Amino acid sequence: MTHLPLALKYRPATFAEVIGQEHVTRTLSNALERGRTAHAYLFAGPRGSGKTTTARLLAKALNCDRGVTGEPCGECENCVAIAAGRSLDVIEIDAASNRGIDDIKELREAVKYAPAQGRYKVYIVDEVHQLSKDAFNALLKTLEEPPRGVVFVLATTEPHKILPTILSRCQRFDFRPIPLDAIRKRLADIAKLEGFALDERAEFAIAKKADGSLRDALSLLDQVVAFGGDSIDLPTLRRLIGVPDEERYLELTEVLAAGDAAAAMRFVRELQAGGYDLESFYAGLLEHLRDCLLFAVGDGARLAEVPERYHGAYATAAASLGAEGLLRMLTLATEEEQPFRRSSQQDPVLEVLLVRLALLDRTADLEAALRTVEAGGGGSRPAAGAGPSAPRRPAGSAGPPPRAGGTKQGGKAAGPLTLEALLSAWDEVVEEVLAARPTVAASLKEARPESCHDDGVTLTLPHGAEFKLEQLSARGMLDPLAGVLARRWGFTGRIRVEAAAPSPETLADPAKPRVHRPSVREIEAGTIDDRLKGDPLLRQVVDLFDASVVRVRPSS
Repeated sequence: MTHLPLALKYRPATFAEVIGQEHVTRTLSNALERGRTAHAYLFAGPRGSGKTTTARLLAKALNCDRGVTGEPCGECENCVAIAAGRSLDVIEIDAASNRGIDDIKELREAVKYAPAQGRYKVYIVDEVHQLSKDAFNALLKTLEEPPRGVVFVLATTEPHKILPTILSRCQRFDFRPIPLDAIRKRLADIAKLEGFALDERAEFAIAKKADGSLRDALSLLDQVVAFGGDSIDLPTLRRLIGVPDEERYLELTEVLAAGDAAAAMRFVRELQAGGYDLESFYAGLLEHLRDCLLFAVGDGARLAEVPERYHGAYATAAASLGAEGLLRMLTLATEEEQPFRRSSQQDPVLEVLLVRLALLDRTADLEAALRTVEAGGGGSRPAAGAGPSAPRRPAGSAGPPPRAGGTKQGGKAAGPLTLEALLSAWDEVVEEVLAARPTVAASLKEARPESCHDDGVTLTLPHGAEFKLEQLSARGMLDPLAGVLARRWGFTGRIRVEAAAPSPETLADPAKPRVHRPSVREIEAGTIDDRLKGDPLLRQVVDLFDASVVRVRPSS
């Protein structure tokens, strides 16, 4: 006798048997009882969540010999024929292989004919998102106004690929991944009905491997039964599919908490020697770190998908790594997932990741760091016998931080900043600025210190250097110079730049005419050509850059 797969043998026969989709089955059942069924439905959700099964149940309920009710009887001729897949009124179409416009034209011709046996013809189009755009457009009118007695059920795992015009003509139901506990309970019930022993840990591992798909869980259970016989335990499951258990991940957690990079690399070799699938292990690693994080933030017992017997061990692992450390580990592992899956040599990639996780610095105590900063310390631990902390460097300053007490570049002590000291060292100061900001140093070469006080330094530029004056007056341009003065003399005052007054010779020499560069205020006062006022674009440029008008081109 041919073996019937468990996924087919235990397919739900009523809406009440559909697991994890009560929001869908209850709505459909109520609509059937009240006679408010739609002409087109869209069932969207992950694989193995019950979309096609629910579509068949809807077809059975519409064509049941006992009438349209909230539950099909499952015993009449129509219900039996639909369940067996031999009903002439339930047409299932695989859009992956029938995706062209010619296939849809045939469907449009077929819907014109009345049902052969029941009250409704039900078209179930699986993976409908794979229809071509032309096929979708050909289906639009029929889908919006199908002939009397025709119902369409479109099933898809990727609803975002369906045209909005199609979506607007359907009642949409979103199927959810089946909860892990619901899959475990179903596996336990089927194991009891089939008469084989299923270890609790193996049951949990199968449910977790299924990732929300009951069909995948039953297919895997079929495979394990064929391999291990009537008694299924975790070692049997591990030998067959290489599924790591919680104990392996907890062992890895101890290695990471200890920062043992060598043990982390050995762990990967042990995984390979044990026949584990590295991609499955990586997916489990992400789930494990997430579960540990849930325990670290205090919500693990309710949300983490781990057996209750391991709750204490997970709480201990979470405490050893800390919420901040786990968050950084989970972030790094998530970022490296795609490179790992694309790699042709996954074992060294996994080794590098585990070593990085083992050597990952733990997050510092923020409050302790703030107390250190407030106390004047720049590092995490001051050296023994160190003197007072160095003065804080100005924001944006260039070069290394200022040394305590103020020193020259060569390390010799320097007194307070005076005009004489600044004038004698000005060329060296400009050279230091040159290393940090060459453009600023080029302008400072023409400047000379004019005055020096405790609260500020004044520099002057020669007459006619308006461009350099504007450049040095911009915000932040003198920060490199402030950094040099702070390092050499501990100066933290203000630096001002001014233009030197023109010499009497320049004013009296007719061979050197003075070029007047009008300002914005002069433009506003009307002292410049009135044609500027009629050019809003030029006016915006002048206002934006605080520019001076040199010449106004006459309008043609």
